[in-house]
Amino acid sequence: MGESKIIGGSAVTWRVVLAILYGALVFEPAAIWLNLVAGLNPWQIINSAEYTTLLLFTTIAAIMGARLTRQEAFVMFSNVGTTISESLFGVNLILAWYIAISEYARSFGLYGKIPFWYAPSIPELPRTLFQAVFIPPLLVAIASALLTKGMDLSLAYVLYKIYAVEEKLPFPGARVWAESSIVLAEKHIWRDKARVMISVAIFSLLYTFLLYGVWFMFGVQLLPVPWADLTSSLESIGLNGASLGFSLDLLLISVGMIMPWRVNVSIFIGGIFAYLIGAPMAVKYGLFTLWRPGMNLGDIFQYGLLQLYVGPLIGLSFAAGLAPMVINWRSVVRVFRPPKIRGRETSATSEPTIWGLSLTRFALLIYLLSATGLSLFVYYLIYIVEPQYATLQFLLLFLALIVGFSTLFQLANTRALGEAATGINLPYIKEGALLASGYRGVAAWFTPIYVYGGASGWTAVYVACDWTNTKKSDYLKAYFIAFPLTYLMGLLYADIFWRIAPIPSSAYPATAVFWRVAALWALLWPAWTSGALKTGESSIASALLSHFSNWPLRIMLPFTIGAIIVALVKIFSIPFELIGFTIGISQPISYTMTMFIGGIIARILEKKKGSEWFREYVAVISAGLGLGEGLMIAISVAVALIMKSLWLLVY
Repeated sequence: MGESKIIGGSAVTWRVVLAILYGALVFEPAAIWLNLVAGLNPWQIINSAEYTTLLLFTTIAAIMGARLTRQEAFVMFSNVGTTISESLFGVNLILAWYIAISEYARSFGLYGKIPFWYAPSIPELPRTLFQAVFIPPLLVAIASALLTKGMDLSLAYVLYKIYAVEEKLPFPGARVWAESSIVLAEKHIWRDKARVMISVAIFSLLYTFLLYGVWFMFGVQLLPVPWADLTSSLESIGLNGASLGFSLDLLLISVGMIMPWRVNVSIFIGGIFAYLIGAPMAVKYGLFTLWRPGMNLGDIFQYGLLQLYVGPLIGLSFAAGLAPMVINWRSVVRVFRPPKIRGRETSATSEPTIWGLSLTRFALLIYLLSATGLSLFVYYLIYIVEPQYATLQFLLLFLALIVGFSTLFQLANTRALGEAATGINLPYIKEGALLASGYRGVAAWFTPIYVYGGASGWTAVYVACDWTNTKKSDYLKAYFIAFPLTYLMGLLYADIFWRIAPIPSSAYPATAVFWRVAALWALLWPAWTSGALKTGESSIASALLSHFSNWPLRIMLPFTIGAIIVALVKIFSIPFELIGFTIGISQPISYTMTMFIGGIIARILEKKKGSEWFREYVAVISAGLGLGEGLMIAISVAVALIMKSLWLLVY
């Protein structure tokens, strides 16, 4: 995919700004409330907010005799999502305070040792965020957010130039966003596509009512969520350690439909290898010691990753990200060449320049400055409370994680999104690195060490801008309206919910369960390193540490094997993608199975309707599935919110 020609004026119109305000005023509090009451991650309702808002504003525009442009629709669609994805900013400050004063902090001997810039360690506080003790955590959160945004936005442009412009990866997820905006905004032009999308959306809406709607509104679960788990059946026939299940969410069917078939098959192979073959063999030969009889799919996934697959995933992910760049090194070199003047007949250049640097080089410079700045910021936070650990060794460790590992991970993860529309799950990198470093303090566990990053998602956004002929600068202008507004409103809403009732409490039932679990996991690591718990006494810590202490076998060998596989696939044109295989290992097998079913459905449609029809309509069908599910979740949330609010009024 090359860079598209941009047409029309600015996409940041008063309608876009109004839609962002609507998202912040209507959907953001709903997302926060759902998280507190039902434990739902805001990302689980982001489609609801995006599709509902876009439908509302296209309808209002039609009533007023006007139409949204595709550029307005896309900027509106995506930035309303920002008001959801960033909505827990204020709630996380309350969660940090709860962690600092929790029963686990006391039982682990950490009460009063958690740094003040993370959370106040004062058990009795007025229920409001607007007090002096929350100023240091708030400032740290804002500073780290600004630095990480600088990292993500700048690195994403470099990755966009490499993977979208030079390698022309398809980025199927970005196409779905674009088609959603184009068809809904211009359905007067794309009548056939609109008809297909609406038909699919009606089916999706009715199905989602059975899956989520009845559960949200009436508390009755008709279908298993998040997946139908068949693991116990496998254990009953002697396959100890094996797991199998199917997610019933249509969005995973959608993802499976839009990704290339060879990638889908590679994901399927990875999932089968890891969780139907590898894990049972590891149990049989005494390698999967964390497995216990009766474990469900989620338990096996979590502990299997931790003990068996973290190290190999690091090696395979780096091979999947780096080997293709080495093989296609000319494409990478072209990205960083100085801009060429096309001639006197036009003043256009191949790429804009800033301060004499091409935009790509300037973006890379901003990324390195932001990442280095965040590393120094983390080092300074350690220096304030634990000066004995403010050494060159730990500064280099922070640079290695935030600048080095983060960059390598984003290379691999962006390729995954570019080919498969789904990313890589690579957990416990920060934890493993700190354990392996010999760190014996507390504060580093609470610093904003940014090891994964969000540049991959932003790369897909830039690609979707091309699909919709939207200026990237327009998109970023709207984002810089939505981002601070979301943080401000997130603080206000969290404060209001806290004033209404204590958090955690029975008024917000999910917090009574999930916050205790969050506190346990947040405090286990500093408890080990500070000496309250001994690493050797913890099977979990020992299992994780083994990946890093035995890195030649656990990381470098998979890296070497992965690089060889990439080369062989290239030489012999084998229909296999290492990045897909890696994704299959890094996600629950229930997701893998459902995505594979989506791929089979896509192949059936392609055979029946023809390749040309399939290429034109597969993204529209996928968008319709998301539209129907999003609308039903929005309706369910609204009904549940009203019912819960009426119940709270009694008190």
